[in-house]
Amino acid sequence: MLCMLIAAALFFASMLFVVPIAWRYWSAFRWILLAFIVLVTIYVIAKNALLSLPWSYVGLSIDSKNQLQLLRKDGTRLDVLVRPSTTVTAFLTVLNGQVKSPTLLEKIFTLHVLILPDTLNAEDYRQLRVWMRWAKVVQK
Repeated sequence: MLCMLIAAALFFASMLFVVPIAWRYWSAFRWILLAFIVLVTIYVIAKNALLSLPWSYVGLSIDSKNQLQLLRKDGTRLDVLVRPSTTVTAFLTVLNGQVKSPTLLEKIFTLHVLILPDTLNAEDYRQLRVWMRWAKVVQK
């Protein structure tokens, strides 16, 4: 999701600054822009839909200290703070989080994870929704 926002921002920035300059070379510019959009789309699908990249999130757990942890495909566990902008509904949960001990890129970009009801059984999904609603209140 974040990659798509970055791609959109870069696209609009290029339209404002590069297009007037590159009007003469519009055909080549269109192909470069199309290639960039295709590459970003492939990256987002590989990371979020196919979960084939090492930094794709494949698991979620709440430990004994009542802390949310995300599991990456490469096996690393990240302790995550739930941000108040997290959206919790019966049909969709969007986890907006911040890693507790972030790297430079993790400080700049917030964490977004989409959780659909069919990824868990009904009772686990209900418990997760209740926990996230309380986590948003406690961490404010």
